Amino acid sequence: MVVKGRMSLLLVVGLMLCMTIMTETSCLVAASPSSKSPIDIEELKAKAKSEGGVIYTYGMPDTWANYGKIFAEFERLYGIKRQDIDMGSAVVLSRMGEENAAKNDIADVSAPFGVLLAEQGLTADYKVSVWDSIPAGQKGVSPAGSVWNSSYKGTIGWIVNTLMVKNVPTKWSDLVRPEYKGLVSYMDPRATASGICAVEAVSTAVSGDPYDYAAGTEFLGKLHKLGQIAMVDPKVTVAKFQRGEVGILVGVDYNLLKWADELGIPSQVVIPEDGTVSYGHTVVIAKNAPHPYTARLFLEFLMSEVGQQLFAEAFVVPIREDVKIPPSIAAKMPPASAYEAARFIDYVKEAEISEALAKSWAEATGQ
Repeated sequence: MVVKGRMSLLLVVGLMLCMTIMTETSCLVAASPSSKSPIDIEELKAKAKSEGGVIYTYGMPDTWANYGKIFAEFERLYGIKRQDIDMGSAVVLSRMGEENAAKNDIADVSAPFGVLLAEQGLTADYKVSVWDSIPAGQKGVSPAGSVWNSSYKGTIGWIVNTLMVKNVPTKWSDLVRPEYKGLVSYMDPRATASGICAVEAVSTAVSGDPYDYAAGTEFLGKLHKLGQIAMVDPKVTVAKFQRGEVGILVGVDYNLLKWADELGIPSQVVIPEDGTVSYGHTVVIAKNAPHPYTARLFLEFLMSEVGQQLFAEAFVVPIREDVKIPPSIAAKMPPASAYEAARFIDYVKEAEISEALAKSWAEATGQ
């Protein structure tokens, strides 16, 4: 080929570089499945197989939402191993933004953060094949075409070590009692979705409005000043509860119920009577995922009846309403009446207040 002139040479070099990049990334832009493409599961399987047998995840440790068993089954079926970096939703949002959504394949974040990731164009434009089975309000597409959908849902409550705590608190207002001094722990709202929702749950109990975050942070500030709070964790962990360092651990119900069932510690799970919140969690595909077909294959697996049932086996309520919780698990869960005081979070409203909520909490608690 004869190349005449500098501009022509640059054009050829540019085209060659572009072709090389497209080859090395499996043509991510042109060939990766999107919400506009017919979904061929067999094609996903074949192309995922060529991507190296690994999936990079953010915020999906074994101890959260039964992911240990879920990824074990995914590996058994497809021979794909997971490499996870555990982090809260706020950290995922920051990190994926800094990395242009090019270092991880998928991430688990609370639904409001999933909405934000999509709005920032950081999620793939891929709708799962069961899209129509996902309830309204639990899925969406940004103007840029980035997609999010909830995968499961939970409610804020607490687990109580009944050897350490003789009188089990059933309301947020109970936690001011002197007998609970130094026994309470919850998650940091600057780093975790559970922490944000804990503030909203308290706000619901105190003012009746989950978005009146000042009421919630003021109450939590009072608990800190009274010495009720043993610690605030930057990520979800049960280790301190296991060691007996805290007796009342605030968190999301599916984790609390699983710990109560498996840890061998005499305990009781409480859904606070004076108010709490429920919310969805979304597993999103990174827009520039290193293993795009593997990411899509995993999301199809997770949202299938098999994947949703694996959530249900660990007290995690599937977002698909056509997948039921096994009777043996349902028998160990609080009765439906315990959830009557729970309000489902409006994700747009939460996204609007989350930054101010975190700032208010830091000021009120001195953290």
